[in-house]
Amino acid sequence: MLIVGAVFLANCAPLVTSMPPTETSVPAVPSQTEILSTPTLLPTTEPNPQETDIPTATLIPCRPVLDFCIEDGHFLLIRPISAEYVNSINPGYRYGTTINGEREPHHGVEFTNSSGTPVLAAAEGRVIFAAEDKSALFSPWSRFYGNLVVIQHDLPALDEPLYTLYAHLLAIHVEEGDVVNAGQQIGEVGWTGAAIGSHLHFEVRLGGQAYTDTRNPELWLMPVEENLGAIVTRVADLNGKLIRVPVVLEKVEGTESAFIRVANLEAYAPEKHPVGVDDEWQESYAVADLPIGQYRLSVVTAGTVYERFVEVRPGQVTVAYFIIE
Repeated sequence: MLIVGAVFLANCAPLVTSMPPTETSVPAVPSQTEILSTPTLLPTTEPNPQETDIPTATLIPCRPVLDFCIEDGHFLLIRPISAEYVNSINPGYRYGTTINGEREPHHGVEFTNSSGTPVLAAAEGRVIFAAEDKSALFSPWSRFYGNLVVIQHDLPALDEPLYTLYAHLLAIHVEEGDVVNAGQQIGEVGWTGAAIGSHLHFEVRLGGQAYTDTRNPELWLMPVEENLGAIVTRVADLNGKLIRVPVVLEKVEGTESAFIRVANLEAYAPEKHPVGVDDEWQESYAVADLPIGQYRLSVVTAGTVYERFVEVRPGQVTVAYFIIE
């Protein structure tokens, strides 16, 4: 594929086309002209009007619309499936995606395992629901999740409660009101409710129990290995409106001319059941469990390729945003 224009480590390819607005807005970001007029890319602790567009409560000493930021993640939860089984997230149906419109927007992630595989509590907490999902308290319709366990976690690192959901269970091993420890078995993998095949559907909800309070579990679960990190990004126009095009993620091996395809990321869906995003990053794409090293993010729109080279570090989140004219 031909890359249009010069590409640098710290900025996107030349902008040539304005994209039509989409229906979902994100905070406005400065134009590429404003960005390129900045005299330095060095971090600064002084307030900068161009940094106020970054959706975070704390000033970040870099600008992900131009460079990339390395930040601490929320990796507070253990895997709900132990390492002796399949405890990696199924990449075929990531959080927020629809598999190109074939399914409902995914409000969680999947761990594909055979029926009967033990399901573990992701953190210490109190069981607030443990039954068949008849009442649709947590779902868009009755019996959507089948046999369901919901745990409330009051973690010292958070100012608000966190909830984890474990769906499609074959069997439930806890009762409402039980206090559980991290790693305690709470059920067994199954395929009850609206499930296709045997798997655990796992969700994270922050601050509330509603279907729209979800967050991407990839950004909350501890990496399966120590030397792994995560990337979050979004693609927007100059008005701050999201552009939902695939983002290609490639690992840089040896030199910048050797790329290994890692993922073709689908944007979070804006459909009738929108998913929640991180309060700080406001991402529309996310992927975790990435080996440390250099990566290329690329977007193709209106015949133009935009790319960004970023770094992944262990146990941290790399933040990089694309602005398309």
